[in-house]
Amino acid sequence: MVFRRINQAAFLMGGVCVASFLCRRSYVVMMPTLCPKSGCRGGISMSLSLCCGVFGHSCSHWKNNFRLGNIMRLNGGSLESGVEHINSVRSESNMEQVRNRMLEDGMDALIVPTDDPHMSEYVAPYFSRREFVSGFTGSAGTAVITRTAAALFTDGRYHSQAERELSAEWTLMRSGLEKVPTVQDWLAESLPRGSVVGLDPQVHAAEPAQRMQRRLEECGLSLKMLGPGEHPVDRVWGAARPPLPAGPVRQHPISHAGKTARAKLEEVRALMGARGAGHLLLTALDEVAWLLNLRGSDVACNPVSLCFAVLGLDSLHLFMDGGKLSAGVALQLQEDAGEALSVRPYLHIEEFLRALGPSRVWVDGRTASLALFLAVPEERRLEQRSPVVLLKACKNEGELAGMRACHLRDGAAVAECLAGLEEDLARGLGGDEAGLDRRVTACRALLSPPGSPGAFLEPSFPTIAGVAANGAVIHYRAPEEGSASLGPQDLVLLDSGGQYLDGTTDVTRTFHTGEPSPRQKEMFTRVLKGHMALDRAVFPAGTPGCLLDSLARTALWEVGLNYPHGTGHGVGAALNVHEGPQRISPLPDSQPLLPGMVVSNEPGFYEPGAFGIRIENLLEVVQEDRLDTFQGRGFLGFRRLTHIPIQKKLLQRDLLTHTELAWLDSYHKQVWDRVGPLLKTDRARRWLRDATDPLL
Repeated sequence: MVFRRINQAAFLMGGVCVASFLCRRSYVVMMPTLCPKSGCRGGISMSLSLCCGVFGHSCSHWKNNFRLGNIMRLNGGSLESGVEHINSVRSESNMEQVRNRMLEDGMDALIVPTDDPHMSEYVAPYFSRREFVSGFTGSAGTAVITRTAAALFTDGRYHSQAERELSAEWTLMRSGLEKVPTVQDWLAESLPRGSVVGLDPQVHAAEPAQRMQRRLEECGLSLKMLGPGEHPVDRVWGAARPPLPAGPVRQHPISHAGKTARAKLEEVRALMGARGAGHLLLTALDEVAWLLNLRGSDVACNPVSLCFAVLGLDSLHLFMDGGKLSAGVALQLQEDAGEALSVRPYLHIEEFLRALGPSRVWVDGRTASLALFLAVPEERRLEQRSPVVLLKACKNEGELAGMRACHLRDGAAVAECLAGLEEDLARGLGGDEAGLDRRVTACRALLSPPGSPGAFLEPSFPTIAGVAANGAVIHYRAPEEGSASLGPQDLVLLDSGGQYLDGTTDVTRTFHTGEPSPRQKEMFTRVLKGHMALDRAVFPAGTPGCLLDSLARTALWEVGLNYPHGTGHGVGAALNVHEGPQRISPLPDSQPLLPGMVVSNEPGFYEPGAFGIRIENLLEVVQEDRLDTFQGRGFLGFRRLTHIPIQKKLLQRDLLTHTELAWLDSYHKQVWDRVGPLLKTDRARRWLRDATDPLL
């Protein structure tokens, strides 16, 4: 996903102006003697402060039981019969051209998912077919086009965003809500028997694609597997389609990886031997990156490179364009993998699998594409979850050390950001949402500069900075031009994070620039109560995250409220900000939380048209050694990684127990003790001291 660029984030620090520029893949910090930003008077200051003006003061097919309140037809700007309409925000020319290509090729429907061949959450622009045809930019969703209709299916995180971005011809399907159909059920109801549905087997995961195929065939529909050059979207896109990314690959230092690639390969090969597998197919980008201690630059906000790997008991085949590997990285990879390493073109993976010898091939049908899954004959397929998934999720001590360290620096960066913002707001110079994004990103770059052992590389996801009603859009993205201003009486939701050499961060804080209303205080306090309840949880080993989810919702449930997303996701170590298999969600899940996993704790509340609240920390799952085992099972708990204050003036204190107030004081003492020494300016130290003063 493309993220915004910093255009001249100028700072004054220790008598010189520090201007930070963010390009697509890297940060360059320049330190001229005078500020290049017009309007800066002299460029001399002894504190870390913002230069003047830098941050932008500057359908008939429905069964009767489908509930229209959860299915939205987008057209115009009014409400009719419980179906909301909004203004068109994108031309329909792309979709109409795609529909014409479908008809030429005998297709009655076309499924266009978000995914790339690796089932990535965030995809390179080359794979952004769904965005091209629909205009919807969220990181999750599936577009379905028939001869007479078009529907976009997406989950609760993106309903508000999709309402804004989809044009008149699209119907928004609010996946996850009551009586909203699945893609296959919608197609089964929308199409007559004998219809043909097109899909690209390269970008559909095998297991869900096969379930869909069975459902459609039950209804008399057939799937047409589209080969290279046959996809209607690609034919319309033509020469304007972005190229495949070719960013360089770097070695992830052993000091942060915690294990050599050779040791990881040996561990995985032992698991392969125990299952009788001669080869393992790895398709998820972060799995290959973790296993080989490689990091890339092909996907914005995710330090991964487009590649596949096939690991044998005595061989390693890496499918990656060779130009990405420098001589030094290639040499280290050769030393780790041994003489049996081969580097092959990225697009040759399916051909290689079809020609592979008689050994059993371990394939994960949840992440491998249908095309690669079918390239391995069924009799030779070992269909199980990839062994790399849990090895990667349970961080080793080196990885955890890096995660702990980068979160402290990240806390200092956010403190510097919010301290500067508070000062500027007092002068009427709060800027806008896009400016807040640039501000927090630049502070991270300055607190962890290039060349340092834990250098900041890029945001870990596109920053969500929402003022007032925009905060209620769960994955809101402020426009670079014309975003909402931060005024003296605004509730602001800031969800941001960083990719560092030594770790990955993700934090959300909600703060008020003036005096919050009683309603805002109550909702904030109830969200905080849920956050604290999960943070303090102690649970038997073997407990899945779904059994903890209600802890974070109870204070809202008590007054008939809830939030439309999971409470926690897994986080990679200097890798993807969203990883599995761990999660904390109301969705049934058998995966237990295990020591070394990192998860987020982010309950929220969203009042459409008014405000949004979310409080997010990252947590490390730890063994509770102070407790005895019970019937042979030990107990687990959480250790906080995030160290950033929670705004006290948003509290409704009579809703909090003494234990909860003491929790907040204890947390704030940790923040002061650990982050205070890392701050660069007196202003930030004063701000943090005030923000962490005890309540009891």
